[in-house]
Amino acid sequence: MLKKLAVCSLAILFFAALLQAHGNATHLAGTVTAVDGSHVTIQDKAGKSIVVKLDKTTKYLKAKKPVAASDMQVGSRVVIDATMDEKTKTYSAEEIQVGVAAATAAAKPKAAPAHK
Repeated sequence: MLKKLAVCSLAILFFAALLQAHGNATHLAGTVTAVDGSHVTIQDKAGKSIVVKLDKTTKYLKAKKPVAASDMQVGSRVVIDATMDEKTKTYSAEEIQVGVAAATAAAKPKAAPAHK
């Protein structure tokens, strides 16, 4: 009985730690429209532009593996865990998950010609 209680307690602590991992982070998702050394601008699904501050502690991941900040380029799809500075109303990125670049018009497959 005591062993089961200990296992349950450890499981609860583990899941609580996972939930706290991103604490008060806001999840922002979109396509990168501009990036420089200190900020990234993304366009979300609603078409809204969001500017997010980057700093030395920002982590960059691709397929759950660390990558360089330079892997995030204009056209990349990203999910950003960011915190909001309530005084300045600006986001600061904690972690950025970099996905694949959005398809461009030139890269989209063309429809096959209709047969007569």
